[in-house]
Amino acid sequence: MDAKEFNRKYKVGSHFIHRPHREFPCDRAVRTVDVANEFKCGVVVEINLKPYFVRINTLTPAIAF
Repeated sequence: MDAKEFNRKYKVGSHFIHRPHREFPCDRAVRTVDVANEFKCGVVVEINLKPYFVRINTLTPAIAF
Protein backbone atom coordinates (compact mmCIF):
# COMPACT_ATOMS: atom_id res chain seq x y z
CA MET A 1 0.00 0.00 0.00
CA ASP A 2 1.37 3.41 -0.87
CA ALA A 3 1.00 6.61 1.19
CA LYS A 4 -1.82 8.01 -0.95
CA GLU A 5 -3.91 4.87 -0.53
CA PHE A 6 -3.16 4.66 3.23
CA ASN A 7 -4.18 8.31 3.73
CA ARG A 8 -7.39 7.76 1.77
CA LYS A 9 -8.29 4.64 3.75
CA TYR A 10 -7.29 5.84 7.25
CA LYS A 11 -7.83 9.37 8.51
CA VAL A 12 -5.47 11.12 10.95
CA GLY A 13 -6.42 9.94 14.44
CA SER A 14 -7.14 6.35 13.35
CA HIS A 15 -6.31 3.67 15.93
CA PHE A 16 -3.91 0.81 15.24
CA ILE A 17 -2.05 -1.98 16.98
CA HIS A 18 1.70 -1.43 16.59
CA ARG A 19 3.80 -4.59 16.41
CA PRO A 20 7.43 -3.66 15.67
CA HIS A 21 8.59 -7.31 15.55
CA ARG A 22 6.28 -10.05 14.28
CA GLU A 23 8.11 -12.68 16.37
CA PHE A 24 7.77 -10.93 19.74
CA PRO A 25 4.38 -10.28 21.39
CA CYS A 26 4.90 -6.64 22.31
CA ASP A 27 1.74 -5.14 20.81
CA ARG A 28 0.47 -1.74 21.87
CA ALA A 29 -2.41 0.51 20.90
CA VAL A 30 -1.43 3.70 19.04
CA ARG A 31 -3.08 6.35 16.90
CA THR A 32 -1.84 8.35 13.94
CA VAL A 33 -1.11 12.05 14.40
CA ASP A 34 -0.16 12.99 10.82
CA VAL A 35 -0.58 11.73 7.26
CA ALA A 36 1.66 8.99 5.87
CA ASN A 37 4.58 9.89 3.60
CA GLU A 38 6.67 7.85 1.19
CA PHE A 39 10.41 7.51 1.75
CA LYS A 40 13.10 5.28 0.26
CA CYS A 41 12.68 2.85 3.16
CA GLY A 42 8.91 2.61 2.67
CA VAL A 43 5.74 4.38 3.75
CA VAL A 44 6.10 6.04 7.17
CA VAL A 45 3.47 7.58 9.44
CA GLU A 46 3.75 9.52 12.70
CA ILE A 47 2.12 7.94 15.78
CA ASN A 48 1.46 9.19 19.31
CA LEU A 49 4.03 6.99 21.12
CA LYS A 50 7.76 6.33 20.77
CA PRO A 51 9.36 5.66 18.27
CA TYR A 52 6.89 8.26 16.84
CA PHE A 53 7.63 7.41 13.19
CA VAL A 54 6.91 3.86 12.02
CA ARG A 55 6.46 2.02 8.74
CA ILE A 56 2.85 1.26 7.98
CA ASN A 57 3.53 -2.47 7.57
CA THR A 58 4.04 -2.65 11.37
CA LEU A 59 0.48 -1.37 11.98
CA THR A 60 -2.75 -3.37 12.14
CA PRO A 61 -6.08 -1.50 12.22
CA ALA A 62 -7.69 -1.69 15.67
CA ILE A 63 -11.29 -2.88 15.66
CA ALA A 64 -13.58 -1.14 18.14
CA PHE A 65 -15.96 -3.41 20.07
